[in-house]
Amino acid sequence: MKSNYAHLILLDLVIYETHRSGYNPVKNVQDFWDKYSLSAIHEHILALQSQEHNVKKKYGIDRLSTFSIDLLRTLIAYFMMHVDKADLGKVEIAMAVNMEELKMTKKISDFFQSVHSSNSKS
Repeated sequence: MKSNYAHLILLDLVIYETHRSGYNPVKNVQDFWDKYSLSAIHEHILALQSQEHNVKKKYGIDRLSTFSIDLLRTLIAYFMMHVDKADLGKVEIAMAVNMEELKMTKKISDFFQSVHSSNSKS
């Protein structure tokens, strides 16, 4: 496989792993916060934004910057909710679109697992 596409597959696998037996979102959250500080997250988000991409938009914030700001703000908010022992049950997330996406990724995950199972039997 071409190495320039490998990172895309790794990102897809993160979505598909939610359908595996034994998936533990709490462990993923714990691992993330054990690995990254808020300043490291900030630095990584900045690094992901190419200078050229940001120069193209002289007026206003481009979509990548807006997303990066929103992502950082959300991660910090989740961290602060944890620190303050806030009730995460109060966070209401629109479920319909995400549930449809999860159903689709489940189908794709099942397909890849069936292909993998049939290849390992050969």
